[in-house]
Amino acid sequence: MTKKECLRGLGSQMSVTATTTTKRTAVASSAFDSKLRERDDVEYPEGHWIAQSVWHGDAVRLATDALRNHFRDREDVLVAMELVVYYKRGDKKARLQPDVQVVFGVGRGGNRSTYRIWEEGKAPDFVLEVASPSTAENDARHKAIEYAGIGVREYWRLDPEGSLMRTALEGYSVKSGRYGPLEFVERPGRGKYLRSRVLGLDLRTQRSNGATVVVFADPLTGEESDGSIEEAERVRQIAEQRASAAENRAAAAQERAEVAEERAAAAEERARIAEERLRELSERLRSRARRTGPQGLDS
Repeated sequence: MTKKECLRGLGSQMSVTATTTTKRTAVASSAFDSKLRERDDVEYPEGHWIAQSVWHGDAVRLATDALRNHFRDREDVLVAMELVVYYKRGDKKARLQPDVQVVFGVGRGGNRSTYRIWEEGKAPDFVLEVASPSTAENDARHKAIEYAGIGVREYWRLDPEGSLMRTALEGYSVKSGRYGPLEFVERPGRGKYLRSRVLGLDLRTQRSNGATVVVFADPLTGEESDGSIEEAERVRQIAEQRASAAENRAAAAQERAEVAEERAAAAEERARIAEERLRELSERLRSRARRTGPQGLDS
C-alpha cells in the first residue's frame, strides 16, 4: 500500500478518545497553576507559518476570509489563521497551531499574537486543518487526540490536493468524550453537505484555481461563500441591492404616509367647512324663527 493510500484510509479510522496522558497535558494541574498564579516567567513564542504549497495557502486563506465575512457582525467571535494555541500554563512546548480556528464568546478585539487557554478561559470551538503530504498523517492521528484533549468541539480536515485523504472534507464532533464523524445532510437542488452545529453552517468543497477549498453555506438564507474576492464582491453587491431596495421601500412608505397625511388634512378641512356651513344654516333657521311668530306670521 502506498503512503497516499494509507493516508486516504485514515479518515475512516478517526475515532479518538482523550487519553489519560492527553488529559494530564491538556489542562495544567491546580498545584502547578498555584505556583505560577502570581508570576509566569515563561515566554510563549508567536507562531511562524509557511504555506506548504500554493493550494494549501489558498485553502487556508479562503476559509479564514469566508468565516470572517460570515461573522463580521459578531464582536464575540474570534476567527484566526495560524494563531498558536498554548494549552498548558508554564509549558511552551504544549502548543498547537490550527490552520483556522473559531472561538465563540472571547471577543475578536485586540491583536493577539498567541492564544492562551488559561487566559481566554476556553479552548477553540472549531478547528480546520488543511492537509499537506508532510502533515496529513499527523493531522489525522496525533493532532486529533490533542484537540480532543483540550476540548475542541469540532475538528475538521480538508484535502486541497484531492489525493491525501479518503474524502476531500472530513468533520468530527465530540460525542461521549470522543470524536465521531459528522453525517452528510442533503440540501434540495444543492447536493450533500456536512453540517457544523458549532458554526451553524453547512460545508462542502469545490475547486478554485486548481485547489479544493471549503464552501460555507448558511442553511437559513441559502447564501454560500468560499472566501474568494469574486464571492466577496458578489455578496457586497447583493447587500447593496438589498440596502437599496430597503431604502426604496422606506421612501415609498414615507411617500404613502405623506399622501395619507395630505388626504387626512384635506378631509379635516372639508369637515371644517361642512361644520361651518351647518352652523351658518342653523343660524339662518334660528334667525327666521325669531322673525316669525308662533302662528308662522310676521310679528
